[in-house]
Amino acid sequence: MTELSAEISLRPTRIGFLTRPTDLSSVRAIMRASTSVWGGEYNPIIPVFKRPPKEWTPEIYQRFKGAEVAKGYTRFFEPDVYVEAERGLLEEAGLGALRREHTIHPSVMTLDAFLEPERGRNSGEPRFGLRMLDVLRHIYKTEQQFVLRETRDKVLVAPDRANASVEAMFGLYPTASSTKYLRQAYIDAYRPDKVKPSPDIWRRVFLKGAQTPLSATRYGLKPERYWHHDLLLYVFNSKHATDLIDLWNLRLEPHPILPIPLEWFEELADDIHAILKAQHRPVAGNPNGVMHNATIEFGRSIPKNTAEALIRVLKSDHLPPGAVAVKYWRNAIWVEHRDEYVHRDQRLKVTAAEKRADLTIKDDGDLRTTFEPITPEFADRHGGGDHRWVNVLKVSNFGRRDIATVLPFNTFNREWPRLGSGGEQIPVGIEGWVFPQRYKNLNQYVSLMDTNDAIVGALGQLGIKAELSEPGHIARQMLENLGGLWGVHFLADLPTIELLKKMAGGLRRKNKDDDTLEENFGLRTAPLQDWISLLAARKTRNSFSQENLEDYTKRNVIRLGLETDCPHCRAKNWSTLTEVDYRITCERCLKPYEFPQAHLRPQNRNFTYRVIGPFSVPDYGRGSYSALLTLRLLDRFHSSMAHMTFSTAMNLSADNLKCEVDFIAWRADDRLSDRQHPPTLIIGEAKSLGKGELLKQKDLVKLKAIASRLPNAVLVIAVLRDHFTAAEKKLLVPFVNWGRRVNVHGEPTNPVLLLTANELMMEHYVSSTWEGLGGVHGKFKDHEHTRNLLNFADATQQIYLGMKSFRQERDEYWKKRLARRAAKGKVASH
Repeated sequence: MTELSAEISLRPTRIGFLTRPTDLSSVRAIMRASTSVWGGEYNPIIPVFKRPPKEWTPEIYQRFKGAEVAKGYTRFFEPDVYVEAERGLLEEAGLGALRREHTIHPSVMTLDAFLEPERGRNSGEPRFGLRMLDVLRHIYKTEQQFVLRETRDKVLVAPDRANASVEAMFGLYPTASSTKYLRQAYIDAYRPDKVKPSPDIWRRVFLKGAQTPLSATRYGLKPERYWHHDLLLYVFNSKHATDLIDLWNLRLEPHPILPIPLEWFEELADDIHAILKAQHRPVAGNPNGVMHNATIEFGRSIPKNTAEALIRVLKSDHLPPGAVAVKYWRNAIWVEHRDEYVHRDQRLKVTAAEKRADLTIKDDGDLRTTFEPITPEFADRHGGGDHRWVNVLKVSNFGRRDIATVLPFNTFNREWPRLGSGGEQIPVGIEGWVFPQRYKNLNQYVSLMDTNDAIVGALGQLGIKAELSEPGHIARQMLENLGGLWGVHFLADLPTIELLKKMAGGLRRKNKDDDTLEENFGLRTAPLQDWISLLAARKTRNSFSQENLEDYTKRNVIRLGLETDCPHCRAKNWSTLTEVDYRITCERCLKPYEFPQAHLRPQNRNFTYRVIGPFSVPDYGRGSYSALLTLRLLDRFHSSMAHMTFSTAMNLSADNLKCEVDFIAWRADDRLSDRQHPPTLIIGEAKSLGKGELLKQKDLVKLKAIASRLPNAVLVIAVLRDHFTAAEKKLLVPFVNWGRRVNVHGEPTNPVLLLTANELMMEHYVSSTWEGLGGVHGKFKDHEHTRNLLNFADATQQIYLGMKSFRQERDEYWKKRLARRAAKGKVASH
């Protein structure tokens, strides 16, 4: 048995509520429903529309239609389950693949059904999430039933029919008779003051910390914030559903939120002024005078002239310079941004508990493991709802690299991968693998996948059938012998590869059009001295090289044996140490002869090595050496390891497409340390050593056909020599330009990464290798050029093809376009 290292975290179920952005009654009902569950303050509201509300029109760009905006919210928040204000919103939002009918583990329901009592019961328990009744009972038993030395102020604010500020700021429980127990449980636990909404109550809650039903939903939760997450004061119109949605969703962004109702702004002006002044303070430990400062953001329903008038009421001219920043827009969280040079806040991480664990893998025909979930101490063992809380599993694989730990996100369709038991659909996203929990003290089953099965499954979801090819099996066997990608460094030396190729004999093949017959050459041996000389020369070239003969014999790359000459036909015969005897039978003429005990070759040259197993396959192991070296580079070029799921060579078929690729990989995003983007799909074409053009037009035609079905896939072309020929460059330039066609993120749709033996044989990092090479390579030695796959690909295109950078080409394109527009304008004016 082997183990996987894992991080496990406990958090509340994140319920995504879908509603029309102008439906005020539904938004109020959603806020009340969220107040009834643990962590409800962090449940996102996803607006669904065909035409945006008028106050949102300036910020919902024309290229983003209603469904794209809803999917953008979904991508940002990644809800565990969904509740529709009206049935059908899921499909209207483009999320219909998430709906599953007739399942024992529902993940979608309507708002009416969310708190509907089950048959035979009078009270309604939330169908998703952990009911606040469990939390409030625990609070009473552990805190409130005792006489406390320091008591906390508690309030229960009465509802206001005229607006929804109470639901949005303080929290209200649903009013149905079946849920009255929730309000009573809050009263029993805290014995709060029953008050009416007013600026004074706002001060008690937000300046002095009084407890409310909404703040109780945060019990035991730890939001992850950092020093640069300064306070955000959000001014909203409580009669506009759009502002309420924005306020509610802002709580799932990392800045602490202070809600301010528009109708109370002037009464609270002095308090706001004092808050802004207090927030303007030096950043601890920063010697450059950098200051903290709060931001005031106005809801999108509030006209800018009204907002500017309110800022004047604050007497902001009496504040220190820079003490306040003002926003009149909403962060476009519905847009997926990829530009890492611009900081954008990501979703707030909220957890209740975390732990590390070593998961024991059981391989009895099915790869599987279990872990002991973290459970809230205040939860009853049994509950009526599904998805009462979740455990998030983040797996790191530094041992068994044949297990898939990097998987594509399934935010919009959870049919695959099947990581749970039974009919469970397990979300895979930014946080990791999300396992819903219902009962306490039950181990969680986890179904694991072999890396090849994972690649086959992922491509199957994209309509592409895949299976390991013969070279794929050979490369996989090599990996098993070498101990994974780490062991490929034993091959990272051209003379070593040349010797292995020579020992494997040869197989000359040409396609049918060349009308050439196959020619086979038998295995050859290499004397002990050849290997000793090879390894000595390798250490001379690289002082860090520690390879020795035992590394190759232990991994079944080569095997020692005895070579003798047949006295009958002069053929050379090689025998393993277990096969050799005093009498030997010739492999060619089949005649026996005596072992030449008295006529051994000088300097023990009868002792020779042969390649064995997959390394005995001719033609560079059918191209496996270059493919494995490329995978090794991709695994470690950014100094991060064990963040890639890959498969060796595969046959692909889809519609009329049938072809073979040398490897396929899903590589975890490394552009941001918190991995906010899905893994990158990589398709590889690797060529071995040889004379003339290794890369042909048919290879690029094949890659183009595949990439057309896989937008955003990175295409890797590698050759096992230090350059591309002039003819190859002529083919590559238009192909790279085709890959540079711009996607919605302003990036190349299919970036092309070009690799040669310079990179494939690297010892440490690409940047240090390029620095050592100097010349044109040395110009790209800075880490900036290899910080991610896009930059890496762009640098290799400049190095090996002499192309302009992608950014330079785009800048020139826009300058020409603007110049043409200006020229047309002058013509029209005349």
